[in-house]
Amino acid sequence: MTRLFTHLSSKPHKLFFLGGITNAVVYMGLLVAHYTGAASALIALPVYHAYAMLFLVFTQFFTAFLFTMAPRFFATPPVPCPQYVRIFLIFNLSSLLLICSLYSSTAMIAVAGVGVFVAYLLVCKIFIAAHLQSTVENRYDTNWILVALAMGGLSQLLFLLPWFGVTGYLLQRLSIDVGFFLYLFMMVLTLSQKMIPFFTEGKVEGYKANKSRFFLGTIFALLAIKVSLGVLQLGHYCWVIYFFLAAVTLWEIIKWRLPFLKVEPILWVLYLSLMWIPVGFFLFFLEGVAHYFMESAPLFFEKTPLHVLAIGYFTTIAVGFGSRIILGHSGRKPKADAYTVGLFMLVQLVVVVRVLSGLSLNFNAAWYVNLILLSAGLWVALFLLWSLRYVKILCEP
Repeated sequence: MTRLFTHLSSKPHKLFFLGGITNAVVYMGLLVAHYTGAASALIALPVYHAYAMLFLVFTQFFTAFLFTMAPRFFATPPVPCPQYVRIFLIFNLSSLLLICSLYSSTAMIAVAGVGVFVAYLLVCKIFIAAHLQSTVENRYDTNWILVALAMGGLSQLLFLLPWFGVTGYLLQRLSIDVGFFLYLFMMVLTLSQKMIPFFTEGKVEGYKANKSRFFLGTIFALLAIKVSLGVLQLGHYCWVIYFFLAAVTLWEIIKWRLPFLKVEPILWVLYLSLMWIPVGFFLFFLEGVAHYFMESAPLFFEKTPLHVLAIGYFTTIAVGFGSRIILGHSGRKPKADAYTVGLFMLVQLVVVVRVLSGLSLNFNAAWYVNLILLSAGLWVALFLLWSLRYVKILCEP
């Protein structure tokens, strides 16, 4: 066991990918328990589901990317092993405490949340230290990562307040909106627009992405307006913002002229993930228009647009980046065989089933729970199947 942990802790991506995979399976299992009536947590399902996915699943995946790529971004030494091992342990011991506390003690939920927040602050501390130490002149992208990290810290504080007795619907909504849009979406988008063109330029001779200079700033401004409208209880006007978000992201992706037919699956799956961004925002737009103009008989979307982004974009990127990093850092060629391509397609199937579950409320509400359980089961299957191939590689010396 000691030897296994030594192998796992030899590089930061190994530990944090393992943590992300484990939490992805466990917290989706808790969701299944909720919908089947087997368990009922002390805090609302949307709250702990969003919190766990934001800060215990996706944050661990993207911490693996940050700790792996930060030395390259900043031309600084690798993150020291004791530092990232400490963060991994705090994250996952806090997660274990949260799981145990969800059904037993609100006070212990708060303690677990503080533990997650401490681990998150340590991640931020390492990234900021590398940023300050760096002599690299162009730090445009990493500046936006710092902004996203700051928004993540704000979101965690907003999540913690109700667990310490400060309540309010707007507070709950704000914690999720800030965490999802201003933290995680901006983090993943910043990494995507930096790394995907970079990977492509290394594979396709003569390729150069035509990236817009103010793309990230424009998206952040639009998302900040969207979040602010929610705080001001003017969310029914957000459909206008969603239209611009869909249009701006689609136009940017088109400008990049990504060579789908000239690259291998390990790369085109990243292109595919980008296409879910305008789709997700367009669905948000349709939802807003339906509620604004059809108030008497609106269409129900039931968080479908949010899950298009969370599964279609975030999860596809996590699986695509993760597979690439695991293979590359084990000395293997970053190439997707038929098994891995099947995993990529399974992610897209999860998106489709989750979309159908939300839209089913407009036709036959009896389908809803079954489709939710099916999408959750496919999610668990995805990460278990990914583990069969890639956890074995993570455990290698």
